Amino acid sequence: MRHLVDRREARRRGADVVHFLGARTEEGEVASWADLYLDPATGTAQIEDLDTSEAHLRRGYANAVLTTALRLAADKDCDTRFLTADATDWPRHWYERRGFSVIGRSHCFERD
Repeated sequence: MRHLVDRREARRRGADVVHFLGARTEEGEVASWADLYLDPATGTAQIEDLDTSEAHLRRGYANAVLTTALRLAADKDCDTRFLTADATDWPRHWYERRGFSVIGRSHCFERD
């Protein structure tokens, strides 16, 4: 538990402005969420860890969170807005339908 709390605190130091966004059901349950990192000095915004709970998929919650993140970024004059998505996973296509395009690739290497 402590590791998860420490990780969240470290993320708060990831940019000048950090928002933790969420969309709730009518009953108040958090259905979808994301982190938004804004650096207005460079005009850059990163959307990170956009996710929706399994029980609330395909109901517009992630779209609401993404739309809010993009609006907040625009309000802070962050014209460069990006996220990362696995090239072989379906969310990439969902992001493309919302105006995102592939601009690069990253690689992760693990040591055995």
